[in-house]
Amino acid sequence: MARKFCLTILLTKNILLCFSFGAWGAKYTLKLGHANDPDPKNSIFHAVCLDFQKRVQEYSKGEIEVQIYPAGQLGGEQESVRSCQIGSQEASLISMSNLNVFSKSLGFYTLPYMFGSIGEARHVVDTMWDPVNQWSTAEAGVRVLTVTDAGFRVLSNAKKPVTKLADLKGLKIRVPNNPIMLDAFKSFGYDPIPMGWPIFTQLQQKVIDGQENPVNVLLAVKFYEVQKYVTDIDWIFQAGALILSESFFQTLPQELKDVLVKAGKETMMWERKYVEEITAKDIARLKELGMIFSGAPTDKEEWMKRARGTWEAQYEGIGNGDAAKGKAIVEQVQKVASEYKP
Repeated sequence: MARKFCLTILLTKNILLCFSFGAWGAKYTLKLGHANDPDPKNSIFHAVCLDFQKRVQEYSKGEIEVQIYPAGQLGGEQESVRSCQIGSQEASLISMSNLNVFSKSLGFYTLPYMFGSIGEARHVVDTMWDPVNQWSTAEAGVRVLTVTDAGFRVLSNAKKPVTKLADLKGLKIRVPNNPIMLDAFKSFGYDPIPMGWPIFTQLQQKVIDGQENPVNVLLAVKFYEVQKYVTDIDWIFQAGALILSESFFQTLPQELKDVLVKAGKETMMWERKYVEEITAKDIARLKELGMIFSGAPTDKEEWMKRARGTWEAQYEGIGNGDAAKGKAIVEQVQKVASEYKP
């Protein structure tokens, strides 16, 4: 009886200790949502959230508790931006294509064939960090803490291999409800279907035949169950953004603001190494699961020519109604990208 009593006391002390360093010890709670798989082995987004959570809680000495809500528990990606804007949610990890719907100046990230390599894109991320945050806070009311990347977006579908533009005929392809991406895909000669995220059910029910996303997403959301063929159209650099409600950020003392900025930057650098390690493994796993990779289209130059031809029409949107301003932003990005040295 005495041993049971002692065990009960010990367990009670351990529970109290957990609470004292967890929710009871935290001065601030940061709800961090994303729409992908909760298994970090399958989802870069979830792995990033876990890394950020660890760093924030360590650097803040438990004053900020990061609570992760995967698999769309807090809503879709564009919905989560709105929640961060009004302060009902503190943070979210989303595709940049869904953030630039709210922060138009960031539309350059979504211009097709903007970057010639991942190295170029990362150089732009690092060099233009301050202006990007000035635009995102002013236009969308959210702060960018981390820019993730997962290579370039590829095309997948359930019906047939796509090895040239003409093969798109007859396919119902979903594209995010983003005007830049929709216009660019239309330049290929086929009307895409604008649709929010997630889209697994629509693919499963054959409402749509295919979609475009980076390779890791095919694994993260189990698209291999409803998709068969993959084409490396590599049309848009896949940037993600770990965003924070600016209204929440401004409630924090300076030392905790610094914690979040530091944790975000360190998570970004960690993710770059991580994604390089797992991409080849992800492709191998997807092939084992039955997906067929066709490589780049034989007429990829035509894809690039048509898609880049839509840039001028996007300047006004990127410039928030001022085409000259939008063009200047794009030219600034091109200049920075051209300065990249491998």
